[in-house]
Amino acid sequence: IETGAAPAFAVAARGAVWVANDGAGTLARVDPRTNRVTRRVRLARGVFAVARGFGALWVVNYDRNTLTRVDLATLRSRTVRVGGVPFDVLPAFGRVWVTAWEAGRLLEIDPRSLRIVRRMRIGPRPTGLRAAGGALWVGFGRSATAVARVGPRTRRIERVPVGARAPSWFAAGTRDLWIQAADHVIVRLDPATRKVRARLSLGGTLAHGALAADGTIWLPDKELNVVHRVDPKTSTVIDSFPAGKGSFFALRAFESMWVTSYAG
Repeated sequence: IETGAAPAFAVAARGAVWVANDGAGTLARVDPRTNRVTRRVRLARGVFAVARGFGALWVVNYDRNTLTRVDLATLRSRTVRVGGVPFDVLPAFGRVWVTAWEAGRLLEIDPRSLRIVRRMRIGPRPTGLRAAGGALWVGFGRSATAVARVGPRTRRIERVPVGARAPSWFAAGTRDLWIQAADHVIVRLDPATRKVRARLSLGGTLAHGALAADGTIWLPDKELNVVHRVDPKTSTVIDSFPAGKGSFFALRAFESMWVTSYAG
């Protein structure tokens, strides 16, 4: 499905799959029944992460340092400057949370007014976000070897070591936290006990995974252009298969798995 240049994150909302196209600067609406693009919302180049919540799509633009709210009913957009090179976005616990890579901050934003309520010092190079076990989890790039657990009410920050460099992204839909780290390492972390249950080394450069309907975890590999399937019960790799140039983001939606091809 041709969605636009450099498709990155994707999300399911209002009967469609929405794809953020980094190079094209658009949000593409894909009809899952026909596999056709039925609408394109023009934003600006640099749109990357997209998430759904509070009746809207939330899109960060790392090039323009902005967060955009796209109303799902009208497709009207409103943009606020957040600064600090925003990396990921997550609506959860009554707020919209944004990681600011360059600023080393976690931003807490009111979903109605788009006012930045709080700028928390979270640590250098914050990346991915995930809500699990009643808390917010933050990944980090570069030389970091721990993730952060943030209490949504107390705002208390707890460092949780994972024993791997650059624990950046979290697979979607899993019970435990499956964290992509150091390009080709996956760490399985129990969010309740904060204990590492397994570490796997596989592939070339792993990207954004998701739990599939059959219980396996799909892990796109943007270097090898494949998707690896992992059995979470045994913490072992089942197989791999071709999945487009620069396989980047896996999404479970509409009884299917969707994989963006960032370089395709």
